[in-house]
Amino acid sequence: MKSRRAREVWRYIIRTLSQAGFDYQSALLQIALLADKVDSWRCHVDAIELAGWRYDEDSNGGSLETDESRAERRARSEVLKDLDEGGLTVIAAGRVRAINNLLTGDLFAADPFAMLETLDQSGSLLPEDPPWRLTKAERKLWKDLQPLLSGSGFDFSTAGIALGLICAAIVDWLACKEWIEANKGKLFAIAKDTGRPYEVSASYNRPKIASQIRLMLKKNGMTVSACARNKLLSKGRVLSEELVELLNFINDRPD
Repeated sequence: MKSRRAREVWRYIIRTLSQAGFDYQSALLQIALLADKVDSWRCHVDAIELAGWRYDEDSNGGSLETDESRAERRARSEVLKDLDEGGLTVIAAGRVRAINNLLTGDLFAADPFAMLETLDQSGSLLPEDPPWRLTKAERKLWKDLQPLLSGSGFDFSTAGIALGLICAAIVDWLACKEWIEANKGKLFAIAKDTGRPYEVSASYNRPKIASQIRLMLKKNGMTVSACARNKLLSKGRVLSEELVELLNFINDRPD
């Protein structure tokens, strides 16, 4: 890890896992690779921020996504793939805590999401800020998220990178929406060479980005369905190990 940011991400992950009491000694290679992926992703974010836009106009008057924008989304997807294995989403961290408690033979004490006993403790469950410079738009979203997290009853202490990724994905989604609004709702353009209509990239990308956001919200207990399923576990209402396996299977199903 030659860059300063990659080393900062490394230290952030190690500190987060240590404070959660997770055993990460055999996972140092995965953590190093993840730190490098985060650094690469944020390099693309920086380039987009410097340019000031994600979409140019093509020769037909439609939207043309920049190469940096596409690269940022691919790099973000790579980070997303590693978060569960690193115990860095709310649901994954809850499972690690459950496994740790099951190994001690105390099934009914397994509290995957460290349910709050009192509202006064809610602050301790919020994550540190992500280990990189947030853009102005990301910073606003990050601040807007905090009140939603503090009253949820889930432990977000290991999910800082995941929540930072959600903010970046929402910024990406909003860029599509803003281009379409600025162009009077244009969803299709006409190709000059063939005369055929085609969907502009800002419209084409919106559902792809929304799918990524939906997946990350689900992995962090931030949908109504995920919240209901995982609070059942967090409150200790575990009827059998088979029920635990069933709930985990439901959580793992792709959308």
